[in-house]
Amino acid sequence: MITHPTHNISAEKATDLLKDGLNLIDFYIDGEIKIETNDTWEKEVVFENCIIEYFSGSVTHFDKPVRLVNCHFKKCQFVFTYFLGGLIVDNCTFDNYLDFQAGGHNKIGNPLIITNNEFKGFVNFFDCWYENEVIISNNKFHNGTNLFGNPFNIPVTFDKKPIVKDNFGQLDLDNEGGVSNEMT
Repeated sequence: MITHPTHNISAEKATDLLKDGLNLIDFYIDGEIKIETNDTWEKEVVFENCIIEYFSGSVTHFDKPVRLVNCHFKKCQFVFTYFLGGLIVDNCTFDNYLDFQAGGHNKIGNPLIITNNEFKGFVNFFDCWYENEVIISNNKFHNGTNLFGNPFNIPVTFDKKPIVKDNFGQLDLDNEGGVSNEMT
């Protein structure tokens, strides 16, 4: 369960800590944290027991694990993001639309695990490709997701059969959360 962070820091300070390879634990982070490199990020990214105003890990290849645990994200996105080292999202709340589109690519031994979360906005998995283990369980998708949908005739690709169980909400929407695949 999310508790109240004990320290307030700026997005600039949080970004510096991540660049130094340090974990962000028990912080309220004000502002925008952006790791948008168009390249490979070679350090582990850990947010634990934090409240984050805005985090973007878009257009980045995360070579090491990304772990988001017991956090509250007011806004977050991972557009064109490759989780080569895996992704763990556990017991987090996301207030708005969460975009994973055109990403994925977890490598052998680096699972994508999304468990026990509350997604208040739509979760977009459009054009994602997962090369290894995927576990998505015990989540609340209040506005649904296209995890098993077919938006624009491009479904999510799983090289291994995903383990998806005990989730609330529609998992097979054929849009991107308001973006229809119907041509008008």
